[in-house]
Amino acid sequence: MGGGRAARAVGAYTDRLIAAYADETGLAEPVLPWHVLRTPIADIGAACAFLTGALGKIAVDVQSLARTEVAEVTEPAADGRGASSAMPHKRNPVLATLIRSAAIQVPQLAASLYTAMLAEDERSGGAWHAEWQPLRECLRLAGGAAHAAAELAEGLTVHSERMRTNLGLTGGQITSERVAAALAPLLGRAGARRLLARASHEAAAGGRPLAAVLAETAEVTRHLDAPALAELVDPAHYVGAAPELTDRALNRAGT
Repeated sequence: MGGGRAARAVGAYTDRLIAAYADETGLAEPVLPWHVLRTPIADIGAACAFLTGALGKIAVDVQSLARTEVAEVTEPAADGRGASSAMPHKRNPVLATLIRSAAIQVPQLAASLYTAMLAEDERSGGAWHAEWQPLRECLRLAGGAAHAAAELAEGLTVHSERMRTNLGLTGGQITSERVAAALAPLLGRAGARRLLARASHEAAAGGRPLAAVLAETAEVTRHLDAPALAELVDPAHYVGAAPELTDRALNRAGT
């Protein structure tokens, strides 16, 4: 009986101690001691890797779209940020670069946390010590990437006219699949593809818009008049389900 009362007293004290510690630190109350339970640490590393990976995708796209030859987006400016030591006119995409750098580093750091899960006895000599630096770096890099991504998203300038110009670089050939789909019920799938392949080659060789070549093709004009053809080769009318998918994503996010 005495042993039972002592055990209950120890259990009650343990519960109060854990609850007080959790309340003070803002953490959840653990079910068991943490010494060889390394999954929460590994989970933090995984969350950081997932976060920086998602933000890194944005950064890679911004880096690509900000290139001089593309020039579809521009990072928010700040005095002295992004200046090139060799080319005074240049403004480097610093925020995207910082985010991408974090996204490359964090998965390797998180891997160290997974390796340190192999802990023997009550407290593994060396394994949990190996967590300290990579865990700090994961949190530092992920937090910095999130901060930079917020500034990047809020201040990003989108050059829609440049986007429209880039879409026109192929002279309408970017929409050839759509034209083929429209002609397939009229000419057959194989016939439509052969016609578009021939017309695209002729347009590229002569530096002419695809619509101009198609407008001179009897097989096309027999079925499509000039307004219908112009609508088919306009990239602005070739977005598919993108608007609906965008709305769905924004609605889910509560925007």
